Amino acid sequence: MPTRPGRSSDTVGQHGLVLGGGFAGMLTAHVLAEYMDSVTVVERDVPPDGPQPRKGVPQARHSHLLMGAGARAVEELLPGTLTAWSEAGAHLLSAPGDVAFLTKFGWLPRTRHEEFVVCCGRDLLDWVVRRRVLGDGRVRLLPHTEVVGLLGDASRVTGARVRDRGTGRSAEVEASFVVAATGRSSHVETWLEGLGLPPVPEELVDAGTAYATRLFRPTPEMHRSTPGIVMIANVTGEATGGVLLPLEDGRWSATVIGMRGSEPPAGEAEFLDFAKRLSHPGLSELITDAVPLGPSRGFRGLLNRRLRFDRLPRHPERFVALGDAACVLNPSHAHGMAVAAFGVAALRDRLRRHGNVPGLARGVQRSVARAAETAWQLSVGDDLRHPTVIGPRPSAAARLQNAYADRVLRTATTNPAVARSLVDVMALARPVTSLAAPRVLLPALGGRGRSASVTPADPLAPRGPDAPPRSA
Repeated sequence: MPTRPGRSSDTVGQHGLVLGGGFAGMLTAHVLAEYMDSVTVVERDVPPDGPQPRKGVPQARHSHLLMGAGARAVEELLPGTLTAWSEAGAHLLSAPGDVAFLTKFGWLPRTRHEEFVVCCGRDLLDWVVRRRVLGDGRVRLLPHTEVVGLLGDASRVTGARVRDRGTGRSAEVEASFVVAATGRSSHVETWLEGLGLPPVPEELVDAGTAYATRLFRPTPEMHRSTPGIVMIANVTGEATGGVLLPLEDGRWSATVIGMRGSEPPAGEAEFLDFAKRLSHPGLSELITDAVPLGPSRGFRGLLNRRLRFDRLPRHPERFVALGDAACVLNPSHAHGMAVAAFGVAALRDRLRRHGNVPGLARGVQRSVARAAETAWQLSVGDDLRHPTVIGPRPSAAARLQNAYADRVLRTATTNPAVARSLVDVMALARPVTSLAAPRVLLPALGGRGRSASVTPADPLAPRGPDAPPRSA
């Protein structure tokens, strides 16, 4: 952790303001507290005291994976968080050792690898971060308060206008630096237009992805021995998939996924019927033998949307948007929280290197956009292959890249080394260009370097001797 600058000449001011108290907002508040005397977090909800649902995060009821690269970014920003998650009941699963990945070409080998994913409820993920950040006396939470606009002008943001949701009373909160982490339902672009800025350029790709999720309680033995399951939707086929993940307190989260034309119903009886239609019976068979906990819940409108604040002809000083307020990703790719953490890390790095200099916010915004680029390309590159997608037509280069990606995917089902390289990219630990390295390129194009799959006869069997033990 860097030494706190205090009131020296390289600070960005005395008071930081974070709009939104979710995962990205809390991490941002922690970073700003290292460079400012105080930080205020404005939050629409009243956050619960424990890992309970929060109204402003409807997607929290669905299965969540935090990829290892994102978890490492959080750990660097807020040291000790990985341990705190684990102590609260989260599972750290080796990928692909503890996670069975079903692709359109077959199962990936469940082979030993250092990459991992964090599995637990989204409420627990958020609560651990929120509890640790709010333990810092420099961070103040303003709950049950909504943002109605920004203060300042087109050249500089100086704070925000807020309103208490209970009393309706309005107030102005001035700040030396403002970060919008207001999530997928954000109105940041409208607020900026209210200051005289032009419309924010937008990119949108919508394959009509929809979720349905239900919680289950398996037997302790089933919970302990069953791997996480990720059945990746074949966007050029029926476009359905499923996820089964271990949660804290001995529960499972089962999510079924479909794209436009194959959306899963939210009804409880229909949930199992839909699961039985998936390309492998494993998920449906497992939940049939488990006890359902509550109703199934649906979630739709899951698209890719990127607001290009970094492309504004002029960027207001002292203002940054990050997390879902800047880039919303199809959650079936499980990259949203990792990208949010990358964006906060980009903010921290710029503050650490440059301090209070003109143009800081514009530089941060460009870094935030770069931090999301790999995840954006992975998500939209896949979704654009769906026949009814709303979005630009793939270029000839994109079609060539997709053809090569299919060769890598097919090779990964029989080559553990290629499978590990593929998981590195899926987990955002390495760039997509790493799949062009000789260790992947040669087997994918020429068939050389293939080796027998280490996947057991039953890919959903308990972990074999080649897989590391599961952490919990």
